[in-house]
Formats: sequence, C-alpha cells, structure tokens
Amino acid sequence: MKKLLIFLLFSVFLIIGCNQESEITSPVDTGSNKQLKLISLPLPSSGFAVESQTFTKWINGDNGGEFYSEYSYQSNSGTVGQFSTLDFNPGAFIGWKNILQTFNTGGAAMEFGPSMQFQADVEYTYEITGVDLSGVNPNTLDFVYIDANGNMYPVQYESVSMNINTGSLKVVDAVIPHFSRYGFVN
Repeated sequence: MKKLLIFLLFSVFLIIGCNQESEITSPVDTGSNKQLKLISLPLPSSGFAVESQTFTKWINGDNGGEFYSEYSYQSNSGTVGQFSTLDFNPGAFIGWKNILQTFNTGGAAMEFGPSMQFQADVEYTYEITGVDLSGVNPNTLDFVYIDANGNMYPVQYESVSMNINTGSLKVVDAVIPHFSRYGFVN
C-alpha cells in the first residue's frame, strides 16, 4: 500500500510539473496582448509568398559595437525597404559572437540570433518604407517582442511612429533584453 501511495503521489507531481510549456525568455502572459496583429508587408513581385535575407556581423560584446543592415525588394506597388541598426553597449555579452539579423517579407518584423540574453542594453532602431498603412490605426501602433507561440509583449522604446504618405514605420531605440523576433503590430 505504501508503494502504491508513493507511486500515485509521484505521478501527480509529474503530471502537474510537466503540463505547462513556456520559453525561458518569455514574460508572463497577461492575456492583454491577444488582439494585436503583426502589420503585413506587400508581397514580393517575384511571386514567392515570403522572401528573406540574413546578414551577419562579428561583434565583441565586451567592447560593444553597431550592426547596420538594410534590405529592399520589389512589390507590385513599389520598393519596400527595411533598415536596421543594433547598438550593443559595452558588456552586452562576453566575447565575440556572430550576430544574425533576418529580414523577411512575411510581416513587419525582424528575427535575431543566436539565442542569448544581454547583460547590458542593446538598443534597436528599425524602419520599414513602402508599406500600405491605410488600415493601420496610429493610436494602437506598437512595437513588440513575439514569442515562439505568436504571443506579443510590449517593448520599451524611445518612440514609435508611422507616416501614411511615405508608407513608413519606425521604432527608435527599442531596448531588447534578448534575441528573438520583434515587430510592428496594430
């Protein structure tokens, strides 16, 4: 009887402890972010649904540094441009890392790698031009972290803006505590 009771108790702990999956770097889901939607980009005129381009640069995290990259493509409505600057403050991470920035046409977002958290601020400025913003509400425009499950969480930044006439979205000095996916939502 004692063995059966221990086995049942162990089973209950195992089931309770293993039923929730989460990312280590994900904040607690408050449920308030469910109505946000990633802003779409125009489809490439090449006919492919999604095109992407990855840029890399070696950065010494002890010294800090800057990583600028840009990517553009042709859509049926014109040129879409994406411009990105990552500023690593000294001490952001230890040693040299090959930093990755991946632009793609699947939404107004950028993906970074390798997976890591930072010990000092990393600030990110990101601008996209040539986007149809006619359905975007400037009062609910935001820049967020997007976890692996598609949940979205606010990011601290200096400013976020849009210009309907030029079709541009811009976030200035977004503080990113770890590498993942970040983007514009409405």
